[in-house]
Amino acid sequence: VIFMGALKYMRSSSLMDIIVSLSTSDSSSLSAAFNHKCEALLTPPPKTYSNRLNSLVSELPQSTVWIAEPGPSASYFIGAFSTQDWQLSERPFLVAIGRSPRGSPRIFLVTPEFETLRASLIKFPRDLDGSVIWVKWREDQSPYEALKAALGYGVDAFILEGLTRQFVAEGLRSILREEKDDGVLEKIGLVRERKSLWEMELLRCANQKTLHAIRKTKKRMYLGISESQTSRILEQEMAKTGLVGGGGLVLFGENAALPHGSGTDRLLNKGKMVLIDAGGEWGGYVSDITRTFALPNSKIPPSHIELWEVVRKAQRASYAYLKTTNTTAPATFAQLDKAARDVVDSWTGITAGTDTPNFDVFTHRLGHGIGLEGHESPYLVQGSLGERQVRSGHVFSLEPGIYLPVNGKTVNGINGVGVRLEDCLVVTEDEDGSLKGEWLSGPVQSWGDV
Repeated sequence: VIFMGALKYMRSSSLMDIIVSLSTSDSSSLSAAFNHKCEALLTPPPKTYSNRLNSLVSELPQSTVWIAEPGPSASYFIGAFSTQDWQLSERPFLVAIGRSPRGSPRIFLVTPEFETLRASLIKFPRDLDGSVIWVKWREDQSPYEALKAALGYGVDAFILEGLTRQFVAEGLRSILREEKDDGVLEKIGLVRERKSLWEMELLRCANQKTLHAIRKTKKRMYLGISESQTSRILEQEMAKTGLVGGGGLVLFGENAALPHGSGTDRLLNKGKMVLIDAGGEWGGYVSDITRTFALPNSKIPPSHIELWEVVRKAQRASYAYLKTTNTTAPATFAQLDKAARDVVDSWTGITAGTDTPNFDVFTHRLGHGIGLEGHESPYLVQGSLGERQVRSGHVFSLEPGIYLPVNGKTVNGINGVGVRLEDCLVVTEDEDGSLKGEWLSGPVQSWGDV
């Protein structure tokens, strides 16, 4: 049983047919049928946004509103005012969501008065008709006081979306009390974190298209090509799939030992591996895939292939750990990180202590949530940030890596090399309550796979 809360978005049999077909298709070929099914997913199911709003207001305490600036969260709930729709400036534009006296969602859009016409031209989903209240403020007025007056005396607190700028937050705190209850904030965060079936399949399309582009890029590469030339090929191949804003990080040899690059433009020589970390958008949802591989006849040292295999096993270890858990005793995100990190530690022989994760060569967290943003909550890391429970509907990356820079640590005689493997998966739930992960791309099974 896939996350039941998601199913309320999915009552159309035709959409369910699309999802089943996508799940069983050979997406690596990007056939016409596959692309047609992905195109069909670009239209949201009926009542997508009204259902999201109902989920949000059901978690809001009485007399409390949720407030955001234009961005991914606002777009998630009302289907408008993404960062592409509305650029932030020193003049606050606010999206406030609360409930009417009857309990139905109300959307307050706080806009500079002279921008009202431009803002009103942005299209809303049809299922939100009648829910929007425009709150205009003149240049000589306070947008915060205008919002307070529109909300009325029944509202005395607000919950702030995490990306809201500091000066806006301070302005809101001058008129209302900020709700900071961790339990409430987590419940509201879960509304967006746990993906519907429709979102999962958009993410599947984005990730499989990205993997296809990486494979096509590899076929066009040759010994002597530069990182920048490869980046341009990757962008071309991602554009061919229809992905928006597709591109990525391309690193050769020892440059891959720096997880986010060196700023140089290295040529690909024999004995050197290639790391490509790529992503793009499909229907607003983002992909994130990393592959480390070599071209034929590259003569990669066996020790480097061994290192690659350790990273592959680390990725599989976190996946395997998830499958041992259930809804009664779910994993935490910290435990998934530890499962992968233990594999790397076993190979290096380096440990940081019983309760302290080792970041010597696996220098970053295991992964992150993904959706409308490339990096979003939840985060797979040990410590307080990762001590939350994994739930069905969560979608996140598993991306272990080992990085051994030329002037850094030498482990098992290896130096000047970096490996990362990354795929995203969605957490699902069986009828008996067991949790499992369904890969949205890959993963690689053996050296030579991409």
